[in-house]
Amino acid sequence: MALSLHALRLFVVVAEELHFGRAAARLHMAQPPLSQQIRQLEANVGADLFVRTTRSVQLTEAGRVLFDRARQLLADADAAEQAVVRAAHGETGRISLGFTSSAAYRLLPRILSAYRSAYPAVAFDFTEATSAEQWDALRAGKLDVALLRLSTPPVETDFDAFEADREPMLLALPLGHPLAAEAAVAAAALDGLPMVGFSAGGSAYFRDLSQKIYHAAGVQPRIEQESVLPTILALVEAGLGAALVPASAAEMRSARVTYRPLQPAKSRRGGTIDAVLHCARPHASTNMAALVFVRLLATMSTSPARTGQAG
Repeated sequence: MALSLHALRLFVVVAEELHFGRAAARLHMAQPPLSQQIRQLEANVGADLFVRTTRSVQLTEAGRVLFDRARQLLADADAAEQAVVRAAHGETGRISLGFTSSAAYRLLPRILSAYRSAYPAVAFDFTEATSAEQWDALRAGKLDVALLRLSTPPVETDFDAFEADREPMLLALPLGHPLAAEAAVAAAALDGLPMVGFSAGGSAYFRDLSQKIYHAAGVQPRIEQESVLPTILALVEAGLGAALVPASAAEMRSARVTYRPLQPAKSRRGGTIDAVLHCARPHASTNMAALVFVRLLATMSTSPARTGQAG
């Protein structure tokens, strides 16, 4: 016995109205075809569903059973259809999101707030990791989206990537440091300056970026200690030295740390040397929620969203 959803919808309307004329009007169809289709339904189930007289239409016991089941079936079918549509539009699902610690200062809170307001039914699995670890996780299919730092353009064609955020580097200074009196610190002032640097293992990107800034300015600071954010800021606060940090780190306000812009250090190509955060995702991913997340991030980007294959 095959029961079509269309036949069940017709039956439910007749059962609710208990009048073929009103039911036909509600269904925007003529009464004879409606009566014929109900007769066909009764033939399919092998039982009378209605008791028809010249004055009334009533449900039989079999009709009452089908009425209860049909309403539930139709409700389930509607819910299933809505669920499919929402999933297809990225309105539900789960996203495995990787990010570097520095992304958590500015970009990550902003995109998550905007995205969760628009798509509250999507769940997240968060992974804080270095950029190298995130690339490994992307390759292994463990991440849907990664927010990472790239010192050099990626060489893999299996991923899409774009510039999600660009920010200058600031000089973080301990309270009372002489350079804090300057509105902007000349890069030349970093020569021989006691500083806290980025470690090669934990912050390879910022270590490389700092070296580019020093090289462009022709200076060599005295690196007293190396670490990662936010520990670097704690060491600055303790007076171990100054530090170059991304501007977003300044949002972690401390009364004992002062931030000053560095007079633009220019690369050999003439552009300023900024910290850049990239968004990457597998090119062949079928996770629509992740794709919608990436599209929203691109619209919020503080940098031109130059979408393209990470390859």
